[in-house]
Amino acid sequence: LALKAKTIPRIAGRCAVFAKSDMIHLQQEGTPLPEIVAGLCYALARNLRSNIGRGKPFHKPVAFQGGVAANLGMRRAFCDILRLKPEELIIPKHYLTMGAIGAALDAIERKKEDYHFPGLEKLYAAIKQEREIKYFYPPLKLEKSCIKKTETYIISQEKIPAYLGVDVGSVSTNLVLIDEKGQLLAKEYLMTAGHPLEAVKKGLKSLGKRWKDKVEILGAATTGSGRFLVGDFIGADVIKNEITAQATAAVAIDPKVDTIIEIGGQDSKFIRLENGAIIDFEMNKACAAGTGSFLEEQADSLSISIYKEFSDLALSAKHPAPLGERCTVFMKSDLVHYQQKGLPKEDLVAGLCYAIAYNFINKVVSNRTIGDHIFFQGGVAANKGVVAAFEQILKKPIIVPPHHEVTGAIGAALLAKKEKNWEKSKFKGFDLAHLNYQINTFVCKACPNQCEIKKVTIEGQKEVYYYGGRCEKYEIAHRDISPAPDLVKEREKLLLEYVEKAKEGDRGEIAIPYAFFLQDFLPFFATLLNELGFKVVVSAPTTKETIQAGVESVLAETCYPVKVAHGHVSVLIKAGYKRLFFPNVIDLPSRSPGFVWGMVCPYVQGLPYMLKSAFNFEKEDIEFLHPVVYLGRTGWYYRQSIKNLSEALRISKKKVEKAWEKAKIAQKEFEEEIVKKAKKIISNLSPKDIAIVIVGRAYNSFDSGTNLRIPQKLSQRGVPVIPLDALPLETVRIKDAWPHMYWRYGQHILTAAAYIRDHPQLYPIYITNFACGPDSFILHFFKEEIGKKPFLEIEIDEHSADAGVITRLEAFLDSIKGKKQTSKAQRRYFIYKKHYHDACVYIPYMCDHSYALAAVFEGCGVKAKVMSRTDEESFILGRQAVSGKECYPCLLTAGDMLKTLKQPDFDPKYAAFFMPTGSGPCRFGQYAHFHRRVLDEWGYTEIPIFSPNQDGEYYEKLGMVANDFILWAWRGLVAVDILEKFLRHTRPYEKKPGEADKIYQNYLEKICEYLRQKEEPLPLLIQAANDFEKIRDNAISKPTVGIVGEIYLRSNPFANENLIRRLEALGAEVWLPPLGEWIFYTNHTAILRSWRQRYLKRLLRLLITTIIQHKEEWRFVKKVASKIKHAHEPFIVQLLHWAKPYLHPAFEGEAVLSIGKAIDFLKKGTKGIINVMPFTCMPGTITQAIFSRLQKEKGGFPCLHLAFDGQEQTHIQTRLEAFMHQVYNFFALL
Repeated sequence: LALKAKTIPRIAGRCAVFAKSDMIHLQQEGTPLPEIVAGLCYALARNLRSNIGRGKPFHKPVAFQGGVAANLGMRRAFCDILRLKPEELIIPKHYLTMGAIGAALDAIERKKEDYHFPGLEKLYAAIKQEREIKYFYPPLKLEKSCIKKTETYIISQEKIPAYLGVDVGSVSTNLVLIDEKGQLLAKEYLMTAGHPLEAVKKGLKSLGKRWKDKVEILGAATTGSGRFLVGDFIGADVIKNEITAQATAAVAIDPKVDTIIEIGGQDSKFIRLENGAIIDFEMNKACAAGTGSFLEEQADSLSISIYKEFSDLALSAKHPAPLGERCTVFMKSDLVHYQQKGLPKEDLVAGLCYAIAYNFINKVVSNRTIGDHIFFQGGVAANKGVVAAFEQILKKPIIVPPHHEVTGAIGAALLAKKEKNWEKSKFKGFDLAHLNYQINTFVCKACPNQCEIKKVTIEGQKEVYYYGGRCEKYEIAHRDISPAPDLVKEREKLLLEYVEKAKEGDRGEIAIPYAFFLQDFLPFFATLLNELGFKVVVSAPTTKETIQAGVESVLAETCYPVKVAHGHVSVLIKAGYKRLFFPNVIDLPSRSPGFVWGMVCPYVQGLPYMLKSAFNFEKEDIEFLHPVVYLGRTGWYYRQSIKNLSEALRISKKKVEKAWEKAKIAQKEFEEEIVKKAKKIISNLSPKDIAIVIVGRAYNSFDSGTNLRIPQKLSQRGVPVIPLDALPLETVRIKDAWPHMYWRYGQHILTAAAYIRDHPQLYPIYITNFACGPDSFILHFFKEEIGKKPFLEIEIDEHSADAGVITRLEAFLDSIKGKKQTSKAQRRYFIYKKHYHDACVYIPYMCDHSYALAAVFEGCGVKAKVMSRTDEESFILGRQAVSGKECYPCLLTAGDMLKTLKQPDFDPKYAAFFMPTGSGPCRFGQYAHFHRRVLDEWGYTEIPIFSPNQDGEYYEKLGMVANDFILWAWRGLVAVDILEKFLRHTRPYEKKPGEADKIYQNYLEKICEYLRQKEEPLPLLIQAANDFEKIRDNAISKPTVGIVGEIYLRSNPFANENLIRRLEALGAEVWLPPLGEWIFYTNHTAILRSWRQRYLKRLLRLLITTIIQHKEEWRFVKKVASKIKHAHEPFIVQLLHWAKPYLHPAFEGEAVLSIGKAIDFLKKGTKGIINVMPFTCMPGTITQAIFSRLQKEKGGFPCLHLAFDGQEQTHIQTRLEAFMHQVYNFFALL
């Protein structure tokens, strides 16, 4: 089928669910099936090249193995995508069984003379042991819920007035007829099957057969994802989004309903009502985890009927399996994992019901309020197991209304009745069922996006219909609404004028990618470079080709804007430009009063170095200029910026300073102009009008190539659109409420929230991206700041379908139509106790150093406890407190706190939680505020969080505990660092298993007791060194593996799934950076900052502290150095020096340390490196991208990147085994 395709549409291949969303969108537009199938084949091929290949060369010939190799469409796609001739793609004769053949060949190589097959007893025993699962969900029960029966219809003998409603969904197409009282006359529930028009024709034929002569259609309406195509086809009088339609039906059935859960085949919706009006709603994002199609697919994989057996099996389960709710793909992995453990089918089915419900509550509802009168609508509501799961989780009755599977169509019909202002309906009649239609595809070349347009011609009709354009150029031809002002569009035009009006330069061309902060500060940099004599060239605005080029060149799974930035650079390279300029901007000036400046996120800071890994600029003879620039701060930072620009551009500092001043004037001129235009738009609003403020970052919200043209869609619907930075941000102060908001875009977003909240005619639409680290926290804070004022959040990725976005926009506009609303912010305040002698300080368990810290607190007269070790309960509780987008360590530490609250001896009156904080650029500095929010929501507002900042004040606040607290805490930390080194140095070689752990535990307890008594722990370390040496077998030699990455993940055994022990079991000795290294690093950055800002008192204190710490560490290590390899650690400045060619030290945080430490490990003889990180961790992802270059330049050492988020991953062991196989080969070669 794929080979028949002529035009191949673009389908997202990064995720199976995104691909499915795109395919359904194409189906709803009428794309021929061969083209969709071919698009899927090409998506998979591109995905393998970009997401798995990650820039690695595909050496010819290429072998294609596995079951998919039988697919002729995939063979064609690989040949095209990898640029292979047919003979260069090898399909082995036994492509289905290559893995088994490889295992057999491996057995031959390892052949043992005395080998005898032991039988299957061990296998059965292993399976039995695997079945032991510590945690299950409670059994499903239907106790409070009500599934209402569907009434029968009475066919009248008289011709009666009626309304037709059609709901065209991804899985089903539903048609209903209602009378003038709103009562249902007839319904048709049909499978869409990828052909929406055919499904509608079939439904009309069935209805017409029974009702054509009995009803007079007064109005017709369509809803659902295919509403526009079908609306034009049948002649609909009303075309409405499905959120409004579902709410209309629910209120008609029961006016008291306040909450709607609607789960269909591909979409799920949460709708909150008040007095029959929508006050809030949300849809699933790009991911369709937790929808009907997923449930049906998993039922098929378990060989059970979704319609017959599923519910009965779910309700009979005794131990429902915890499958998680993160993502369809991962839930499916968990299902397979539990199948392998031998769980009975009913437990798996019940687990799926819980997974669907939890996914909906955690991902769609998030922290929204769920009412008490809950309707469950959509096809999935027929599943009693899912109804019971919602009841168990929410502890509230769930009502499944009659005709729940067609409520969307009922709502559409009711809306046709409600909005009737026509004499005669445009409905073309039931005879449409017998008409033929034709769908052709062509590419619109009016702009660089080159959208694939579907042209629909209906037999006997002159009018032709078009679908598929991002700008809705063709679709709006028959709309009668005048476009409203679109300041986002005007803003981009104004921005690019600073390049267009630039004068010719005598220093040649310099090209700038139109990405990231340059979509804010293009006036500044274009003017700066032009004044210095360069002819400035900017890459064209983002197109689909730009995005695809970025997706294929990026070396790690980043956020969408990073991929787009890679695409812009790729376009400039292909265009032949030999000088590229993308400064390493660290901070930006802030317009939010009180802040002055703010940081950009780690991705923005790290992008130049990711680009150097992704593109070989030297090979292409391209000069890539990326000087470190501080745009926000003055003094030393300004002088350093001038110096860096001067050196990079080879121009005198005096000339750079002069150009800088002119650039500042240009930037100010641009900002003032857009504020002036916004003021005019707002002042021209009539009393009934509203305007939408687009909230987000310029590079994802205002870029017409990445924002799905949301501003344009709003303008075409008659709503004025204003970009966030056009608001008078200088008039609102939020610094007092958000003092630790160190991201500049975060400052502006929260300031805009405060301004919009107080303006009755402004409403925000917040555009964000999947894996946006800052937004995982800022969105929570934005909700607090905006109060109860409605806003719409839209998450955008590189997937191409925008049908769901239009639904959200129309539903949001419907919900705020005619409303004027202000609100109040919800404030949270930190409570600091100056002295903690009257409280018990609870310390989160990150690693065993926590015990030493607690001992020092107690030694200084403060009661302290280490929270119980992180475990499954921590994860479950933490998951209830987060949206799922935050860092994994934030989830676990929140879970640890909540678990502590449940302990019987916990007294909130005499408790304080210890959670250090930071000043960016990574997310760690937001943990404390987030934890404050969690405690408040759980009703513990009185519990303070002791949150000293690593940025210099750390020692000042800890010094309040006791004068010698810092010294003893440091001694404890160094002692545990050394003890852990002994353990990892000894355990892989111990003569008797378990001895090393016993010795370690014994001395850890002794060290803590010494610290409580303020006794020197050094003698204990000397004794421990001797004891460890006695149990070590020095005749054994093993390869060493170094672990770098995020400090919590690499230190916490639960978080990293016991990574160290798993590596040791596979034959490795594991090295980790000591915890003291991070302390030295934070000292180093604090010293530099204090010196640059002339905080001399703090600088002196930091210098003295650091000198003492170095002396103490040296004193400890010197005594045991002979007992352990590489006991002495390099100085921080040395690590930063090693890292600098790959990542500049101006980028502060773990990424630069990870790179420096990896080089240190390699110099010391490590045979492989593992980089660990939380899922979507920004510094960890940057490290992963840069490691690609590091690997090439350091001999191709084995390297593995592992991301963790708490969901059990069955493939990690396989990846570790493959990695260790590489390590052993590398070990043997050296």
